[in-house]
Amino acid sequence: MSAPTEYSAPLSSSASLATASLVSNGPILLATDLSARCDRALDRAVVLAKARGVPLIALHVLESAPATASPAAPSWRRLSEDHRELARYRLGLDLDDPELAVEIHVESGDAADRIVELATRHGCSLIVTGIARDESLGKLLLGSTVKKLVRHVAVPVLVVKNRPHGGYRDAVVATDFSPESRHALQVAAALFPSTSLLLFHAYDTPFGMRRLAEGLGDDAQRDAQLEMDEFLAATPDLPAGVPARTLVQDGEPETLLSDYVFAQRCEMVVAGTRRIKGIMGAMVGSVAERLLEALPCDVLLVRGADPDSK
Repeated sequence: MSAPTEYSAPLSSSASLATASLVSNGPILLATDLSARCDRALDRAVVLAKARGVPLIALHVLESAPATASPAAPSWRRLSEDHRELARYRLGLDLDDPELAVEIHVESGDAADRIVELATRHGCSLIVTGIARDESLGKLLLGSTVKKLVRHVAVPVLVVKNRPHGGYRDAVVATDFSPESRHALQVAAALFPSTSLLLFHAYDTPFGMRRLAEGLGDDAQRDAQLEMDEFLAATPDLPAGVPARTLVQDGEPETLLSDYVFAQRCEMVVAGTRRIKGIMGAMVGSVAERLLEALPCDVLLVRGADPDSK
């Protein structure tokens, strides 16, 4: 495995302010299904809200009951006012913190739709959610819900898998040198100014060409590193020292990134996503979608900036 390259960004007195302006100072939205695994997302959302000094909005969505639901089922398993009050009571206990401004919402309907509406209405700066499911208290499906969120709202989505132990110390920003990955790097720098960021790129030498000629691998490595340097030189408004390091490797992106994250015990990976217009609608890029499933760490998905929003 090649060693990361130290990177020193050019000094700029306005870079930190310009980067910070990429994200709002709006509240953080926690979307939870109240399962045990989503407790990790709740804990992370609290840590982030305190660190950023912003309010925390907690949302639980009651989804429609199955048509076959037994009328004899306990009230807490039915979509009723009792169920709604139980959810509100549990969130109130979990978020009882005098140092935190909290607003609790318990709503009915489609989880992704309610999250998008609330995040838009309150101008949220970040959506935090987990990966668990709980049939008795609604469910938040990782795949379909997250894809729908990225499709319909430009707010970054943080999918939490691990229990937090303070703020993120380090994170890996995956890049393919696209505008979306550039925007993801800028947003990560703004959201996590105290986190050491490694910019990671995996390149794939064409099959059968790897050892065709002596030194071909070295040439590919140098070309990839040069492209990395050019990408950073063309990325405006990065604070000094961001990213702290860069790393280019030859191979399949998801495998290399997963191996690196596991070996280095990285806490978060940041990935940009594309918004595709036209008949295909909008979707999370296939690589980012696979990363959600493969990575053992938290994943921040950042949708590319809309051209008409610049």
